[in-house]
Amino acid sequence: MKVSLHIRSGYQEKTVELGNELSIGRTPEAQLMLDDEGLSRVNTTIFREGDDVLVVDEGSTNGTFLNSERVEGPPRLVKHGDRLKLGSRTEITFEFSGTREPVAAVPVSVQAAPIQTPTAAAPGLPPTAGTAANAAGGPDTSKLMLLAAIGMTVLIIAFGGIAFLVVSGSEPGNGPKGSRTPPPSTSRIPVRVIDPLGGENEDSLDDLIASWEVEEQELNAADVADIKAESSTSEEEELNVTAAFLADRQRLALEGRPPVNIRPPGLDVPRELMGDGVIKQKLKLAEMKNVGYEQPMDFADLASKRMNRELIEMPMAKESFYLDVGGSAQDKPFSSFSFSGGTAEIAPGHPKYEPLRKLAENFAGAQYDLNDASHRKQMRRRLLRMFQPKAKPILHELADSYFQQFRRPLRVTSLTRSMDYQILLNSNNANSFKVRGEGSLPPHTSGCAFDLARKHMPAEEQNFLMRKLAEMERAGKLDALIEYGANSCFHVFIYHDGQSPRAGLFEPRLDESFPFLARISLTPR
Repeated sequence: MKVSLHIRSGYQEKTVELGNELSIGRTPEAQLMLDDEGLSRVNTTIFREGDDVLVVDEGSTNGTFLNSERVEGPPRLVKHGDRLKLGSRTEITFEFSGTREPVAAVPVSVQAAPIQTPTAAAPGLPPTAGTAANAAGGPDTSKLMLLAAIGMTVLIIAFGGIAFLVVSGSEPGNGPKGSRTPPPSTSRIPVRVIDPLGGENEDSLDDLIASWEVEEQELNAADVADIKAESSTSEEEELNVTAAFLADRQRLALEGRPPVNIRPPGLDVPRELMGDGVIKQKLKLAEMKNVGYEQPMDFADLASKRMNRELIEMPMAKESFYLDVGGSAQDKPFSSFSFSGGTAEIAPGHPKYEPLRKLAENFAGAQYDLNDASHRKQMRRRLLRMFQPKAKPILHELADSYFQQFRRPLRVTSLTRSMDYQILLNSNNANSFKVRGEGSLPPHTSGCAFDLARKHMPAEEQNFLMRKLAEMERAGKLDALIEYGANSCFHVFIYHDGQSPRAGLFEPRLDESFPFLARISLTPR
């Protein structure tokens, strides 16, 4: 039997013939690697079992859907014309040829036939003596055994019916009653990865980008304090923004919006936003680590980076944008964090107390009391409004062009995060994995990443912004990715040194088997 898989992933289309087994994912660990950031490393496997074709989900983050029903647990039977949806934008249609379609089993009526049971004749009697004795009123052994046989037959039919209902009920989506069932447990079934992330690797920056993008709680402008700072620099004077102005920008950005639709009709995603972004970010994050960048582990580290101007604070709102960040900030006492030592409260005498104390005494002219819970929350929010100085003009360019076109401010949903704040956000996220060491550098702890919300935007506005991002990416100013799911946004990553990844260090290599997929791997020269 020939089984063809018609695959459409974004703007790429291809037909692949199924051999014995085919695993699909977004990394080379899968036999077929697709350019879809919504896929897990190994997302789905399609395989043969005799004349049957089955599909199983590998514990992926975003799931595998067969004819709109989620595939969970045991493998599911696939038929001609069935459709799979997986990842963010991948669809597979099945075409069978060279064999007939499965035929539903026809129920068979079972009738009890007379059972001839030979009886032993009494000594000296002919073989029919037992029957004569029964006729005379003695026990009729043949009738008893016939009744027993009928009873056993009824029980077998009853238990068979119960077993059929249990099996068919545990496999929704396998078709009407009587259709073929999945192979028995003794059949060869590929080893499955039982992992909520589909086998994600905490040492992989690819997985960090896919799994650490967690949205904060939406900011409540009524809970935000005005910034009233006195400073001699114009850069810090522009930080003076009232909560009322922030609320006005928030209202203007969100009012009169259609229902949330992460894939509105007419969405036209440029290749720049769905292609080699992960590769570029991997390279730049690796460069930052190699030159000694120290990721902020806690808010005290963020305070130090602000005081030495390694990171700069952005005003919480301007005419063309507002920062919807810090909604999940807490008011509890500040604490330090390390992978080896965990958390510890930062009190006087703690090595990290001084940076917080100095910043609280003069936060761009404002003063905060570290013993006041509300002050600690506001300090946290201000520290979360920071990012790399080279990112500021890029954000202004994006926001100003968007505002001029649509007269709405751009909603920025994430800037820099400390590692402990990132872990706090991920603690209630089923799609996150446990961080096990300092080798990982999530994009938002680098100070080089920020997110632009898009769920509230119609397709026209998203397309405008994506064209602008693609233009800036071609100019070597940034790298951008479109994200789907709960945190639907445009993830923007700027280059800390103002330069795109070093040319010549790596070269892209297209997979010869599936060139339409633009399968890119990093091959050292």
